[in-house]
Amino acid sequence: MEHNTNQNSNYLALLNLTDDGTYTVTKIEIIGSDKFVYIEKNLKPTLCPMCQSRMHSKGIYVRKVNHPISQDSMNTYLIVRQRRWVCKECGLTENDSFPFLDKYSHSSNITPYLILNAFKTLTKSTAEIAAQFNISDSAARLIFKRYVDLPRLPLPEYISVDEVYLDISNTEKYAFVIMDFSTGEIIDIVHNRWHSTLENYFLSIPLKERLNVKGVISDAYKTYLTMPEEYFPNAVTILDSFHVVKVIISRMNTYIYKVMKRYKKRDEQRLKEKNHDTNRDDKSIKPSKEVILLQNYKWVILKNHDEINYSTKRYYHKMLGMNVDTFTIEKMFLELDPNFEKLRDLKEDYIEFNNQEYESEFDVLTNLNALINKYKYSDQSIFSDFALFLIKNKEPIVNSFIKVKVYRKSARNEQEYYARLSNGPMESFNRKPKDLKRESRGFSDFNYTRNRILWATRDNPSVRGIPKPKDEIKKNKGKKRGSYNKKK
Repeated sequence: MEHNTNQNSNYLALLNLTDDGTYTVTKIEIIGSDKFVYIEKNLKPTLCPMCQSRMHSKGIYVRKVNHPISQDSMNTYLIVRQRRWVCKECGLTENDSFPFLDKYSHSSNITPYLILNAFKTLTKSTAEIAAQFNISDSAARLIFKRYVDLPRLPLPEYISVDEVYLDISNTEKYAFVIMDFSTGEIIDIVHNRWHSTLENYFLSIPLKERLNVKGVISDAYKTYLTMPEEYFPNAVTILDSFHVVKVIISRMNTYIYKVMKRYKKRDEQRLKEKNHDTNRDDKSIKPSKEVILLQNYKWVILKNHDEINYSTKRYYHKMLGMNVDTFTIEKMFLELDPNFEKLRDLKEDYIEFNNQEYESEFDVLTNLNALINKYKYSDQSIFSDFALFLIKNKEPIVNSFIKVKVYRKSARNEQEYYARLSNGPMESFNRKPKDLKRESRGFSDFNYTRNRILWATRDNPSVRGIPKPKDEIKKNKGKKRGSYNKKK
């Protein structure tokens, strides 16, 4: 398909070229889903920039350039006719220059910015992005690493800390994540959570900046709980309430497993006796009703009572061989062990304490002390032990009831929105690296992974004004490559 004057102007405008007669679109070809736009610089007398002598043409070099932005769904390629010039007086040689094209580049200058925009979607792997722009995986990764190298954000008043499983190497298995609780933005990602690593990292931050931190929110990992006293003199420790409840649930789960093990042992003994009486050698039998209930309905005592959707609508349960409803399941489960109902009630006491609104820190402390005394003298060892955990972490638990003003996306429609300090926003974030890891089928380069996550999750990340040199990027080391066995 031959071009016309309007098409010439349109494509020059698309490439940000002025229609002043310097450049010409000579031809447009369409082959299947590919469009080829032929462009060249019009022949004009050229003077040597060194000696001002007239330069002479040494022929034309044709370059095929990927240009992934167009106004249709076709793959667009620029066929650039680039003339080479030589000065016979001083020997200088140079090629025609095109503003949309760098030396040795196989893609137009707009391509890196489109690729960087695609990298904002964490559910896209590097291979998918590369295929979208008709370039190789390594080329897409190289572009990203040249343009994106995001710095740490300033430390805010309240920070959430946690780890995320990356499994890049032995020293980069669990990355340490720091989040601004108020905005939900990731401040930084450190390659591991080792004490020595965190000590070097935080002590490299000026003390004046660290003094601004008022609180550190974390789970019960000892290294995190001691961070305020080690690095942030003006901060308090906040133990995330979800992780406190998780301690109870974990211990109750262990108890349920022991009860189930007891019933399984009983069933094995019954099978042994049956085989003896019938002179058979059966290896297995159908799970008993007790085991079925313990395997499938732990929610009866583990789930918050207020969140259980009770229904009187009965249905036939094939595995149990009877008609049941929610109340029937609950009654049958609680009857499996004399401690189940007591455990559930004690767990609900903490859930009620945790979900209440309190007027002051004193009220929180008073109610927590009352709960500790109740648990301490309980006949359930799970909760008498849990009382010791509460005593040890009393101050961080009380601090978790502090409310601060937040500016996260979910709260931007509100004029003023206050939220209780927790690691809830961090838990939401942790799904994103997991999604990226699944799509990428693993990671091999921490810096690339860190920047990829920060680039996709920060509100207004900026690219480098001057891209890193390719040679500097290629020196970066990733995961060591495995052995290669050549087939004979």
